[in-house]
Amino acid sequence: MNLRQLQHFAALAETGSVRRTSARLNLSQPALSKSLRALEEDLGVVLFDRLPRGLRLTPVGAWLLSRSVPLLSEARQIRNEIELIRRQAGSEVRIAAGTVLCASLIPRSLARLREVAPSIRGIVSAGYWDDQKTMLLNAEIDFLVADARDLEDIAEFELARLPVEPICAFARPGHPLAGRRGLTPADLRGHDAAGLTRLPKGLERVLRDLPDLPVGGGSAVGSDDFGLLRTVAAGSDLLLFAPPGAVSDQTGRGELVRLDLSLPVEVQTHFAIVWRRDRGLSPSAELLKRTILECAALPPPVSPSPAAAAHAPRSAPAATAETV
Repeated sequence: MNLRQLQHFAALAETGSVRRTSARLNLSQPALSKSLRALEEDLGVVLFDRLPRGLRLTPVGAWLLSRSVPLLSEARQIRNEIELIRRQAGSEVRIAAGTVLCASLIPRSLARLREVAPSIRGIVSAGYWDDQKTMLLNAEIDFLVADARDLEDIAEFELARLPVEPICAFARPGHPLAGRRGLTPADLRGHDAAGLTRLPKGLERVLRDLPDLPVGGGSAVGSDDFGLLRTVAAGSDLLLFAPPGAVSDQTGRGELVRLDLSLPVEVQTHFAIVWRRDRGLSPSAELLKRTILECAALPPPVSPSPAAAAHAPRSAPAATAETV
């Protein structure tokens, strides 16, 4: 069974005549009859009663028609939207994202978007969610990607949540805490951190119950640039608190290691894609939204360490792909 056969079947059900349907579809009558027979043989049922003056749906045929109509409508909509995206050469999608996401998920998503729709131009504003909320309300961007704890109760917004990640502690491999087992927040006393100067208010509320964590305003080095914080932590004895996906490149290259620190389950990300309910999303913006959701659902790529790359065996020549 395929979409073309279902299209032929639905058209036959509407006209009840092979002659009229073949004329409408610009298809020969023998070809149309062959398509219907192939569908019936594939499903193992009779879809039409053959009458002297046309065709009449059997009960199972009527059931299949009820399932086929919305499916065919959705297929037409998908084709129309793909065609619209294909013809939107130079179209722009304007988004905003938090600095942690701009250093991890957003670059991966934009690279993926270039693979599937190179004609779409993505424009990204990196910054703090509160400023970006105003941009969204003023229709300056199509959507934002940020911590949703302080956005989810705003009636004007629609949200698509990203998978939750724990927030963990990272340090350079030679850090005094690296390699120690069973760390608790109390073990961090006397160890400074590199942290964001502004945290989501929802996360700040959680951290108030963990005064030993050197994050937020207590950080020895503060910045709104998460990429800078990663580099500082990799080159000093400062700790870095982040979701694992945001430092996958650094951990893969051996620049940072994850500390064996137990934190409450509430210390985690709450990222979401947020857009205005009354405006919806253009086909291009919808495609980027779905691309971000796709990339967020995948494990982050891990870069091999320089030592591992140097000793990796040479790849064998690629085998020729079989035709399925």
